[in-house]
Amino acid sequence: MFHSRNIVSAVEMGTSKFCVLVGEIDENGRLDVIGRGEAPSAGSVVKGEIVDMERAGDQLSRALDEADRASGRALALSHLMMVVVTGCGISSQPGVGVVLIRNDEHVVTEAERSEANENARVLNLAADRKIINTSESFFLVDGRRVSNPLRHQGSKLEAHIHIVHGISARVESFRNLLREAGFEDTDIDMVFAPVAADFGVLSEAEREDGVLLIDLGAGCTEYVMEYDNGLHASGVLQVGMEHVANDLAIGLGLSIDQCRKLLVSGELQRASEQGLTHLKLRGGTGSERAIPLSSFDTIIDCRLRELFTIIRRQLELAGAPRSLAAGGVLTGGGALFPRARELFSEVFDLSCQVACPRDAEGAITDLASPRYSAVWGALKIAAHYRDSGTTDNIMSVFDNLAASLRRTRGKLGKALKF
Repeated sequence: MFHSRNIVSAVEMGTSKFCVLVGEIDENGRLDVIGRGEAPSAGSVVKGEIVDMERAGDQLSRALDEADRASGRALALSHLMMVVVTGCGISSQPGVGVVLIRNDEHVVTEAERSEANENARVLNLAADRKIINTSESFFLVDGRRVSNPLRHQGSKLEAHIHIVHGISARVESFRNLLREAGFEDTDIDMVFAPVAADFGVLSEAEREDGVLLIDLGAGCTEYVMEYDNGLHASGVLQVGMEHVANDLAIGLGLSIDQCRKLLVSGELQRASEQGLTHLKLRGGTGSERAIPLSSFDTIIDCRLRELFTIIRRQLELAGAPRSLAAGGVLTGGGALFPRARELFSEVFDLSCQVACPRDAEGAITDLASPRYSAVWGALKIAAHYRDSGTTDNIMSVFDNLAASLRRTRGKLGKALKF
């Protein structure tokens, strides 16, 4: 008997690179990565937003073609394509939905939970904005806080959710590029970058204990904070490692390409480990100069410390929980810079680990880098929806995933390996 292949895909169009992953879900629900394609953004994306549609289309086509070849021409079979988005005027806010528990037993069921979540999503957003994702934070049953309201008895249920929204036209530009690339008949949905990274690198225990995840990319830095399996805060700053490279170029009279390479090559760390005090480089005039390593450290530390401090202030203004037993998690390409982890710990007074994609299996297994955390997480989300047969909008990604984990923890634990 003929069985169609269960194929899903994920796309990330970032400031530094375009990346496409193709995954296949087997009969046991396991997700295998069967193809990957990459291409440089070539200046078509700045601070997480598309600034040159034509060039972006060309680079996207290169990444798509490479992923298609690597997967044995399976990309076109994708039932669902998940796109990672950031920038785009994205912001977040809480939402509260109330429902009366009217069944004879006065017990919260899935029906009351779903209705309360839907009521919480009703926002008076400006006409040019759209909701991207919503995520459960916590619930109140007759004023008593619970993380999972199901089977609790009471008369009133309040759902407190976290809502991420952005400027519609900017968000839709990513979908439009994929439509133009030939995916008119494929379901395409969006996920906010740190939400995707969350599913790509965090464990269920970390989400429950409380964790701050920061995705440090080239053009943007995004963050999410989870506590008691609920998302309580998120945000994006359109500042990243590209700005650090620019600071070095201006402050030290070097080309920005030199500075980009220094940040990712590990040359600065190696020089420090060798006990060197200066690094010899050719400046813009072509002459060789000996630049103190302390000058690099000062410039980089100032920018990253400022970035982390802004995030800390935003979390304080949002009233985010301060008790995070799992500490901090740093991912994204910027996490490869050695001092980033140390500065994270100093600013937030938290232990910090650098995280890579969890449980990435299949023919394409070389994903063990923080650079792939968000796109891998997006692929896992797409696989969940395809495998579970969910037809709801991906907008409620955390709501539905959390509910499914509670209902079918064993099945999904094996399939997605949380």
